[in-house]
Order: sequence, then structure tokens, then C-alpha cells
Amino acid sequence: MTKSKVLFLTQRGLQQQQWALEGAPAELDVIMKREPSKSEVLEILPEMDFLITERSGSIDADMIAAGKKLRLIQRLGIQTWDLDLAAAGKANIPVCYKPVPGCVMVAEHIVMQIFALFKKTREMMTVIAEAKDWGRPPRKGDEDTFDYNWSSRSGIAGMQGKTVGILGMGEIGLELASRLIPFGVRVLYNKRRQFPAEAEKKFQVAYATQTEIEAQSDVIVSLLPYLGPVYPLDAAFFGRMKAGAYFSHCGSGGVVDEDALITAYKGGHLAGFAIDGFNWEPFRSDDPLLEVARDPLANVILTPHMAAGGVVPESASRAARAADYDNLMAVLSGG
Repeated sequence: MTKSKVLFLTQRGLQQQQWALEGAPAELDVIMKREPSKSEVLEILPEMDFLITERSGSIDADMIAAGKKLRLIQRLGIQTWDLDLAAAGKANIPVCYKPVPGCVMVAEHIVMQIFALFKKTREMMTVIAEAKDWGRPPRKGDEDTFDYNWSSRSGIAGMQGKTVGILGMGEIGLELASRLIPFGVRVLYNKRRQFPAEAEKKFQVAYATQTEIEAQSDVIVSLLPYLGPVYPLDAAFFGRMKAGAYFSHCGSGGVVDEDALITAYKGGHLAGFAIDGFNWEPFRSDDPLLEVARDPLANVILTPHMAAGGVVPESASRAARAADYDNLMAVLSGG
């Protein structure tokens, strides 16, 4: 069987690359390159039938001209502004984009985190479960019979008009922004390379320095990758956040000084925090976060590194990566 040749441009680490290769259908011969130079891409493209690209730089007119045999250009993710559609159209090469399911799931998880913190969900559930004597008899409700906020809760916040700052803006951050904007939220972001103006306008986000995000954000969302042995989000960082702000982290382990975060929360500077990626996984039996997690009134949401879905990473990645090739297989079958 003659296989169709695929060039797969990626930024993934070796394990993620392996899962992507294992997910490839037998009809495809996949060559995977991590952040190759343009000259390397130009050298390989003339023999390729398909090009898959994700978050790894522009696909410009030179590359499209070099891909004389290309039957499809597939962008994984929703960052499409660096694809030269005019050149692809002139060359009669179809171009597709495909949102990354795992990124969508993580974005949804962060929305859940933020709402749970703003609404003090854990405290509300604890109050209900206590079933205490509230000093007045229960009455069966109808349109004129109710007892609003019978437990006298306070400090419940709403999303409208708030500012959310995102550190480490990529696919997940853009998926998150698209879900926050309808709630009347202002979204600031910071990343190594600012998005072009057309992308900022499309997603309704504004670039800001980390200092500006620290000072202005009611919620800071960290999606940062591992950056080295020193925590980039340390005591000084949390001290610079707005008093009463919230913190969410769905980035890599080794990014957050968890002891400093606990101190900022217990000291009252932060109103709550949520984490899905930890420095130690699974938790150590004496992990300081466990003390906070066991307090039923703590405004803290801790989840066991499963924001992208409740399955084991290997099976999740293989299933998702097999879907990365769906449009290629559709072309091969005449779709």
C-alpha cells in the first residue's frame, strides 16, 4: 500500500509527539518536526501530500508554493491568522482548522473554577449539608412564600464588569476568552509574542504587561508552561495582585509557589484560588494544600489534574490525536 506523506509541524514534547504518531491511520506516513526552520520546511514540503500545523509559526506563500503536491493544509487549533489563505486559494489547496478538544475542555474547566470561586460554591454546599436550625420554621414555597438567603451569606460576586488576566496565552487562553466575553468580562493577556491586531479584535482581548495584569485583574488565570526550577509565580507575585482577587492555575506543575499562594489566601489578600496542575502529583500525604482542601468553608477549588477530561492521559491523547487526521482521511476517501 502506498502511503500518503504528511508533514506535521508541532511544538509538542516527545511523549505528546509519540501519542500523535500512534494515532495516525495506517494510510498515512507522518513526518513530525518540532519548530523546524523555514528552510527545513521548504526542503521537505515538495514531497508532501498533506501539511498539519499547530501553533508553530506562519504558513506563508513560499511554503504553499513549495507544497506542489499538497491536497490539504490542516491547522490544529483556532489560531488561523498566520495562514496565507490567498496563496492557498491561488494554488487551489483547501485549508481547514480544527479546535483542539482538550483545550476546549480545559477552558470550560477554568470557567467552572472562576464561577465556583465567585459564588463560593463550597461554602454554599456546606451550609446546605449542615441542615442546622436557622431559628425559624421552614415553610413550603410558592411565588409569595420564600426566604431569600436564609443563611445570611455575604461576599458573593458576579462576573459582569470584572477583569480577567491570562498569563501564558495560547489555544486554551483563546478558547477561554471566547467563553468569558459573553459574560461581560474584560480580558487581558500576556505572552512572549503579542497577537496581531486582527486576532485581538476577533477574540476581544487586549495585550498587557504582567505588571498591568497583576494590578488590574479581578481574576488571574495561569496557563504557564514549566519555565525552570524557580517558581515564576511566587510570594512577590501574589503580593502584587489586587487585594480580594482570585487565582486560577491550569498550567504546568512547578510554576506556582503553592506555599506562598496558601499564605496569600490565609492572610486574606486573596479571596480564593483554584488549581488543576500541582507541583507534586499525586498529592503527598502531608501536602500543605490538603489542610486547605479539608476546610469545608475554604473558597478553594482543587481538582486532580483532569481539566481536559476524566480519562487516563494515554487513552485520551491517542483518541484525540487520531481525530487530528479526520480531514486528511476525508480527502483520501473523496470527502
